[in-house]
Amino acid sequence: MVSIVELREMKTGDIEESLEDARDEMFNLRFQRASGQLEDVTRITHLRREIARMETVLNDRRRAMAAAAREPAIAAALEGVSWTASAYFDYELSAWVVEFADPDQKRVATAHVNLNKKQILPREKRKLGQAAPRLVIHTEIAG
Repeated sequence: MVSIVELREMKTGDIEESLEDARDEMFNLRFQRASGQLEDVTRITHLRREIARMETVLNDRRRAMAAAAREPAIAAALEGVSWTASAYFDYELSAWVVEFADPDQKRVATAHVNLNKKQILPREKRKLGQAAPRLVIHTEIAG
């Protein structure tokens, strides 16, 4: 079983590959359970939780990249440039670090994104038109 810390350190492609393998194993386990051949039924529960952890890490990476790309300073730096983004979790900052690079792998911008901020505003503040809290806590534009 892979811990959340180990998953956050893995590359996105590796997580997606592990997720596909886990889903295949889940299919096989369900088939074995239906046919009465499964001896360890708790494996299904453990595998389901492992799949959920992998999906959570992938979703957090996507959310961090999207929040960083929406930041006005970074959006301006990325305007008209083809770019790729990568994200990793920094435990000292307790935030996702999103790095944007151009096709030559030259860094364009970096952002620290805290996804733990409360997203839902009370009804009164939504009516007043107040914006949701900013998730990006730090930005750095190269060059």
